[in-house]
Amino acid sequence: MPSLATTSFLQRQAERALPQNPRPVLIAAFLLVLLAIGAGVAQWALAGRAREASAAIHAHVLQAEALLSAVKDVETAQRGYALTGQDDYLAPDREARRAIAALLPQLEASGLPAGRLRPLVTAKLDWSGQVVALRRAGSSVEAARAVETGQGKALMDALRQEVATAQQETRALAARQATTAARLSAWLSVLMLAALLLSGLSLGLYAMARRRAEQRATALLDGVMEHAPIALGFLDRQMRLAHANKALTMLGEKVLADGQWPEAVRAQLAPRLEAVLKNGQAQSDIAVTVPPPAPGGGLERQLQISLFPLGRMAEGIGVAAMDVTARRRMEARLRRSEARLRLIVDSVPQMAWMTDPEGEIQWYNRRWYEYTGGTPETMKGSGWRSVHHPDHLERAAEHFRAAITAGEAWEDTFPLRGADGQYRWFLSRALPLRDAPDEEAPEGRLIGWFGTNTDITEMREAEEALAAAKAAAEDANMAKSQFIANMSHELRTPLSAVIGYSEMLEEEAEELEGAEAFREDLAKINANARHLLSLINDVLDLSKIEAGKMEVQPEDFAPQALLEEVVATVGALVAKKDNTLEVAIDPALPPMHSDPVKLRQCLFNLLGNAAKFTEGGRITLSAAPDPEEPGWVVLKVADTGIGMTAEQLERLFQRFSQADSTTTRRFGGTGLGLAITKAFSAMLGGRIGVESQPGQGTTFTLHLPADLRLVRPEAEDAGVQAAEAVPQQDAPSPAERLGGLVLVIDDDAATRDLLARFLTREGFAVRTAPDGRSGLHLAREMRPDAILLDVMMPRLDGWGVLSALKAEPDLAAIPVVMVTVVQERGLAFSLGAADYLNKPVEWSRLKHVLERYRAQPAPGLALLLDPDAEQRATLRALLEREGWAVEETPEPDAALARMERGPAPDMMLVEVQGGEDSDGFALIRKLRSRPEWAALPIIALTAAPMSEEEMARLRGKVHGVMPADDGVPEELLRELRQIAATGRKGH
Repeated sequence: MPSLATTSFLQRQAERALPQNPRPVLIAAFLLVLLAIGAGVAQWALAGRAREASAAIHAHVLQAEALLSAVKDVETAQRGYALTGQDDYLAPDREARRAIAALLPQLEASGLPAGRLRPLVTAKLDWSGQVVALRRAGSSVEAARAVETGQGKALMDALRQEVATAQQETRALAARQATTAARLSAWLSVLMLAALLLSGLSLGLYAMARRRAEQRATALLDGVMEHAPIALGFLDRQMRLAHANKALTMLGEKVLADGQWPEAVRAQLAPRLEAVLKNGQAQSDIAVTVPPPAPGGGLERQLQISLFPLGRMAEGIGVAAMDVTARRRMEARLRRSEARLRLIVDSVPQMAWMTDPEGEIQWYNRRWYEYTGGTPETMKGSGWRSVHHPDHLERAAEHFRAAITAGEAWEDTFPLRGADGQYRWFLSRALPLRDAPDEEAPEGRLIGWFGTNTDITEMREAEEALAAAKAAAEDANMAKSQFIANMSHELRTPLSAVIGYSEMLEEEAEELEGAEAFREDLAKINANARHLLSLINDVLDLSKIEAGKMEVQPEDFAPQALLEEVVATVGALVAKKDNTLEVAIDPALPPMHSDPVKLRQCLFNLLGNAAKFTEGGRITLSAAPDPEEPGWVVLKVADTGIGMTAEQLERLFQRFSQADSTTTRRFGGTGLGLAITKAFSAMLGGRIGVESQPGQGTTFTLHLPADLRLVRPEAEDAGVQAAEAVPQQDAPSPAERLGGLVLVIDDDAATRDLLARFLTREGFAVRTAPDGRSGLHLAREMRPDAILLDVMMPRLDGWGVLSALKAEPDLAAIPVVMVTVVQERGLAFSLGAADYLNKPVEWSRLKHVLERYRAQPAPGLALLLDPDAEQRATLRALLEREGWAVEETPEPDAALARMERGPAPDMMLVEVQGGEDSDGFALIRKLRSRPEWAALPIIALTAAPMSEEEMARLRGKVHGVMPADDGVPEELLRELRQIAATGRKGH
């Protein structure tokens, strides 16, 4: 007998061999049975085919033998006839030939070996026919001689040999087929037997797997029953407990009294048990209260019981019971905790609310209902919309919905209507509420939102009052700055006149002899006026800086070129006190993206300051990349002047401040230059520093970024926005252009507005541009009749715009009037300006200048009839010079056809040769006879003398009569201009 270890080992191997899922085993068994059946069917079919093949082979052999016999009959008949010459011997010949004709195709069609039967049989039959033919011809000798040759016998022997060969090959083929069929039949038998064996084995495995599955299910059920935390048991139809797990047994020990359910419990369960047995339907979540086992002792327990039928016929009842006493007590404590929390939330001064995960409000605290006067029914969900201010509802709802979608905290302010109908402002906040994090939701599953509304009406009113006070202070500061700006403009107006008249007087004094002293006095007047203008400009810049209106206009530029321009400009100023100017520009100085105008002004101020406080010394301007800060440049202005003390350096950059009062008396100045320079350097993203020693000189250092965008993005730069945000302007209509179109290019919005209002009042159409580039774009697009151009502009200044206009052939003819505070009249005219006006503008002079360029309306279309080509060319040139569009024709009929074709011209010139019988006169009569052409202006050109009566009749039909033999008379020009001035056709 096998040992216990061996048995255990075999069981383990069997367990491993058995599949976990028996269904594939059953399918495999079914497939193997099908395979065995298929093998049997194949074997049966193979046997049938073998029998058929054997029969066919046997028939083939017999047919070959019959063919040979028929040929023998033919030979026998041929010999008998050859010897006797009697036709009776030929009857078997004919029968044999018919048999041969039938047998040969059958032998060949069978697919079995037939060899050379047909050619041999054919040769034998032909030879026999020849012998019969010789004998029939009466030559028995010839027939005998043919027989004696032995040819017939040779053919017959060859035929016998071929028949024997074919039969032998056929029998060999039959033997091979039989062998193959026997072998295949054996394999099929083996396959069928193996399939049957394997199918039997698979069915055995399936049965074993099913049994094992049932055992496992039973074991699993036993394990569940034994270890399940839920009390499980089974009752038969007599309500006897057939099986109970450990949990049910333990529960019974707690709640059973003397091993029996209390009467109160049985009363609760009896109707439910009967319903399960009667209807076969489960009863779930039955709440059962179990009183204490002994009065006054123990706990009252809460059970949750489910009942379900066993089997389709309700052969018994399954019982599942849970002791939910602890859970019920926890739920009661939770309800008490919620009640306390609700009391706390209802007592806070804020309005509070909670939503579901979708953002629909499910609960409000008492403060909400007290303020809004609403009820829980009207406020649930989205009822809060009814108390929301309509002007803020959609915005607040959209923001809240976005926060809900993103799962993020929300905050907003808006007014809510109270029960008294008044709106108050609230700060609203909401935070997401989440479950504890787990693997599926690392941040915790969103279960809702908790939000509050805090009344901020008083705080908002205080903020508004503070903002109003701030606005008032800003307005006061703005008023101060505006006053300074207005005063600056008021001072510049007469000052511009002083400078202009002094220049005019200087020009006139150049022609006077002995007026050197007079010219010196005029030069002093001009210099002092310009100095005063410079001081006023500084004050105006300071007011702009204080008001926050000074804008940065960055652009790309080469700093080397800018420094060379500055040096060329201040050269005379530096040399005025016998100073020398040294320049050191590092070749590695990078290109810059900044405001070149303000940088240029900073350098002017620093170099001017150095020139003012240095006599007979050296001033140095240097520029190089900053070695300590890549992407920055260092600009230095050093002098060997009087220098400054530490006390003087402390108040150096203060407005209206200089080193001390003695410096002011000695050197003059307002003390604004360095303050403006410091402000400009900060606006350019940099800083300015100074080093000085008394009596040794001073060095000012500008640290600036090479690219302003590195420290301040241009998108945040109001100046950039102002320069680039050019409002869309439509092209003027033809009617607007009749009075002339003027393009105003100026970076100052107030100046653009003032000029536009004046020009519009004077009947001009006006378009404006805030900088040079947009001005060039509008000039190319609209082709104005005149352009008013400022010089000091960002990006592209007025000189660049003027040069670009004159460089384009399509724009070069447009008159450009410079309107600026810059005194560069000669430069303006050298670049092609039509006129030059100083700011503040004298409106009468501006009007007088622009009247020269006001567009004149085009007269219209003129039809010219003259047979002389040379005369037509002369008249056409005249008409086009006067602004007319011209069509010409040499024949009256062509002119009439042109009138019929339309549209009609605005005026006709017709040459009338001869009297009333001429073609021109006839054309005029035809035109006047048509109502639509009765008012058409016609000028008749007479080339031959006419009588007074003919001339009178002609004048009655035309606008005027002019002679055509003395060139172009002045009367014709006057008539053309009168027609153009009095209107279009119909007049």
